[in-house]
Amino acid sequence: MKSIQTRLASGLLISLMLVLSLLWLIISHNIHNLSEQYISTRIEHDIDNLITAISFDKNNRIKISEKYINPIYKRPFSGHYYLIQYNHSNIRSRSLWDQTLTAAEDSGPGYQTSYQQGPENQSLIVLSRQFRKQNNPFTISIAEDLSPVRQAINEFMNYFSMISMTLLIVLVTIQIIVLRTGLRPLRKIHNELRQLEKGEIDQLSATVPDELKPLVNEINQLSQTLHKRLKRSRDALSDLSHAIKKPLTVLQHFSEQQSELNSDSKHTLNTQIQSIHNITDHILKRARVAGRSKANKYCDLNQDLKLLIKTIRTMYPHKIIDADIQMTGNQLVQIDREDILELLGNLIDNAWKWANTKVLITTKQNHSLHISIEDDGNGQDADSLNALMNRGVRLDETISGYGFGLAIASDIVSDYNGSLCFSQSVTLGGFKAEITIPVQNNKNIM
Repeated sequence: MKSIQTRLASGLLISLMLVLSLLWLIISHNIHNLSEQYISTRIEHDIDNLITAISFDKNNRIKISEKYINPIYKRPFSGHYYLIQYNHSNIRSRSLWDQTLTAAEDSGPGYQTSYQQGPENQSLIVLSRQFRKQNNPFTISIAEDLSPVRQAINEFMNYFSMISMTLLIVLVTIQIIVLRTGLRPLRKIHNELRQLEKGEIDQLSATVPDELKPLVNEINQLSQTLHKRLKRSRDALSDLSHAIKKPLTVLQHFSEQQSELNSDSKHTLNTQIQSIHNITDHILKRARVAGRSKANKYCDLNQDLKLLIKTIRTMYPHKIIDADIQMTGNQLVQIDREDILELLGNLIDNAWKWANTKVLITTKQNHSLHISIEDDGNGQDADSLNALMNRGVRLDETISGYGFGLAIASDIVSDYNGSLCFSQSVTLGGFKAEITIPVQNNKNIM
């Protein structure tokens, strides 16, 4: 669909062209009519003079007094001609030379107007009328060349056309400027919506025309509602976590202090308490995931990965691991920061547990974000790799952990329409996790 500005400008251009064309036709038609009416009035005046010059003798022979005749009728092909028809004879003006005029077929009491080709291809307007003087009927036809008048009209219309085209260009230019100025608030809202989508701002500016205020207010209210709901959900889950952990801790201490319970009962009770701990942590972590949203802010992998590695080192002070981070392409991605930290935290933590001396983290981004995490541990066989996708599965019970980390990572990747694959590392020989997430609106690191 075309933009509002394009449609308005196109509509205005077509309207102006139609109006100016109609105006051109009206002016052209009226000027021709007015000029011909003026010429007809002048011809009628010449006819009156010619009637005055006509007289009849005793034998009813017609005579014309030259003193009443305008000299222009005496100059050959002057463009002014007359013809007097009397008793089947024609009296022509000297200006006709050897040419003649054709009188109107029906010369009644009023003037009859006709158009014909005259000497030297002149365009003539001819007025004819029947008169009676001294009881002698006769017909007078006077013609005048319209070519000079029409040439002047054509020159005027050409001049008028050029002025009209200039005015059309000026009006369209002014209208485009007016439209751009008028639509500037819409462009401002469009830019702010992009910033809101990227998470650079929290709401749209309220400084807009009255017509756009309801739209801006609704968008701001919706954005605030979504942020409040997400924050309220995370806060509530955090409160729930603290509320549940306290009675679970009490139960665990109680089971340890009860000497009456046999070892099997204590083991069963502790196992169930630990299971509740694990499930609670998993649900809380899973619920904190924001998921794909256009309101997500950009996450800086370059910075966040380094902080994450530093945090994990403090968690395993007894292990000396060489963390090799290799990055290619953009490192700013539109993924919720808590989600990406939860995702990478689980996978890097898993790699750190199993690694002997080295962990390799590779990131690459084009149309999708590709992250691989490898370690130089013992790795796993195909059946074990498939089992890792099940919730709570751990392949080594001697290593601490609840077994939900990889399943949580898989859930997060799924929320972003991505994929998570486990395999044997070709480079380091240990375990390898590969993440692929489609991303948009990436930025370059400056």
